[in-house]
Amino acid sequence: MIVDSTGLKVYGKDEWHQEKHNIPARRTWRKLHLAIDEKHHVLACELTTPEVGDTTAVPDLLTQIPTPFDTFVGDGAYNGEPTSQAVLNKQPNAQVVIPPHKIAIYSATGNTQRDQHIDAIARQGRTTWQRITGYNIRNYVELAVQRFKRIFGNTMKARALPQQKTEAWISASALNRMTNLGMPVSVKI
Repeated sequence: MIVDSTGLKVYGKDEWHQEKHNIPARRTWRKLHLAIDEKHHVLACELTTPEVGDTTAVPDLLTQIPTPFDTFVGDGAYNGEPTSQAVLNKQPNAQVVIPPHKIAIYSATGNTQRDQHIDAIARQGRTTWQRITGYNIRNYVELAVQRFKRIFGNTMKARALPQQKTEAWISASALNRMTNLGMPVSVKI
């Protein structure tokens, strides 16, 4: 399971319209949280307000996933005890691969997966740690976010949050159908 989030504009006039008519900007946006698997399928989708942090959205994403998973991969925004605890509550044997901050310190117990990551990065370096833990697979969710925005745009059409959540789910389901048809294969010439 690989997770990431991105921002989507909600509604409002374009920038040129604001400048032309000298009206204030209505910069309303939502945060789309995606969880995908190694086959590029969207497993879970959550749309929140910008005030909701990435770590806060993880439990909602986990409740949407009925199948077990071996590894949880996220970027530094998911670093913290709430994320690790939510993942381990859902899947006790899961490997949590989240890069600790450069100035990260060991936990009070000193035996968590995060502590092992801090130690491995200190001994071998961040690049080696990424290769050993499989952190590089995180680019799959970056690709999913890019595909989502290119196909459906970076603007929500609906105006209210419940309808926007439905819109996000419909878009994620359509993205899964497109993925089932096949992923492009790029070859360097």
